[in-house]
Amino acid sequence: MGDDLDYLRARVTGYRMYGDEDARHDSDMRVRAYVGERLAAARDKADGALDESTTADLEALLLRCEFSDQAFVKRLEHAELSAAVEAALIKSDRAIVELADRVPQSEPAELETLIKSIGTLFADRADPLPAGPRAGRTR
Repeated sequence: MGDDLDYLRARVTGYRMYGDEDARHDSDMRVRAYVGERLAAARDKADGALDESTTADLEALLLRCEFSDQAFVKRLEHAELSAAVEAALIKSDRAIVELADRVPQSEPAELETLIKSIGTLFADRADPLPAGPRAGRTR
C-alpha cells in the first residue's frame, strides 16, 4: 500500500485514503476531480478530432468525474474497511490516476482506449467493498 499511497499523494493534492467517512468522500472526490481535469484538457486539445462515439464516451466519463457514483458512495460509507480492502481501494485509485496521467498527451486513438479503461476501472472500484452495511449501523 505504501508505494500506491505515495504515488497518489504526489499527484492528487490532499488525498486522505479511506480511514473515516469524511476521508472516504474526500478521497473519492479528489480522484474524480484529478481525472476530470485531465479529461477536460484532452477534450480541449482534441478540438473536434475525436469521432462521435469517443466524444460521447468522453462526455459520459466527464460526468462520472463531476458527480459521485451514489451506489459506490453508499457501499463505501457503510463498509467496514479492513486494511486489505483499503489497500485494494488505494490500488484502484492509483490505476485510475496512472491512466489519467497519460490522457493529456494522448493521440485520439489512444485516448479512446484510455477513456474506456478509466470507465471500467471506475465501474469496478466498488468490487473490494463488502456487500452489506456495517454491523450496528442504523439508518
